[in-house]
Amino acid sequence: MNIRNIAGKNQRALTAGLLILLVNVTNGFVVFAHGGEDHDDTKPKSTASAKGIVTHSSHLGEIEIMVKHPDLEPDKATEGRLFLTSFATNAPFSDATSVVEIESENGTVYTLALESSEQAGSYALKIPAMPLGVYKMRASVTHGGETDTATFSGLQVKVPVMAVEGETSWLTQTAVFLIFGMVIVLLGGLLYIVWRFADGPGVNEDPISV
Repeated sequence: MNIRNIAGKNQRALTAGLLILLVNVTNGFVVFAHGGEDHDDTKPKSTASAKGIVTHSSHLGEIEIMVKHPDLEPDKATEGRLFLTSFATNAPFSDATSVVEIESENGTVYTLALESSEQAGSYALKIPAMPLGVYKMRASVTHGGETDTATFSGLQVKVPVMAVEGETSWLTQTAVFLIFGMVIVLLGGLLYIVWRFADGPGVNEDPISV
């Protein structure tokens, strides 16, 4: 066995190891970039946007009810909107009456004032000041002599987070891409050095007895 053969075997082993490392790093980067999010077709009744708008929606018979409001802060009154539309056509639905209540964990009930607007099926929703805590919202709709109620649980009144989520997310993604690029460059450099070593002249062309 001569030194060139030994170098060739070491080169192939090192190359294989670097390729395995590259695959593992790439897979880890993909999982991190996606955040491990779970894609589910089930739509929740309540959703919150990055801009701090909470939306509650439900299908009550032939009516689609939707309540929108900003994040609720402790001891601060705010205003939201109530929309009633036809579930079949999405057209505004005005031939109905609504009652919206918010109940605390200790049983305190707040009845929200509704004010109709010029747009059919749209109402201003006056949300009173409430203490810190977790609540549930009940939205009832009466139409054709029947009343249906949608309950939205997990409504939070909380202190707002001062950090801007959008900017934080952008900075995090930028850092991840930079780190990933540096890893790729380093691995590429190692592969280049290995191949140059393999293609170059051996340390000693004379065979060595084993």
